[in-house]
Amino acid sequence: MTRSKDELDKIDYSGFVDGLIKHPETFNPRYLDMLHAAVGLAGESGEILEKIKKATWQGHELDYTKIFKELGDVLFYFQALCNEVGTTPANVKYGNIDKLLDRYTDGVFDKERSINRDEGETNQS
Repeated sequence: MTRSKDELDKIDYSGFVDGLIKHPETFNPRYLDMLHAAVGLAGESGEILEKIKKATWQGHELDYTKIFKELGDVLFYFQALCNEVGTTPANVKYGNIDKLLDRYTDGVFDKERSINRDEGETNQS
């Protein structure tokens, strides 16, 4: 930390956060539908994670029918996001396969290749 706790304690944190997060002059409503799709995708994926978490650590039975239904919702929002960025699920799939074959040329996971990726690839998954 570069500042002392006393110095940081003097900051109104709520106002500090508002000053950083609320900037209507840069708001772009053009991306609202894309945001809706991305938030929906994340939310539905989170529901699947929650079911698996409860089965793994809390003794719940994993209901595959509910997972199947949630996957349908994931697919819905994935398609909506594809629509927003002007592509298709098939194009996303082919692009992903191509990217992974660049990384794992024989189509098999390799720890070293995963850790030592090309510089241009580091921010991509």
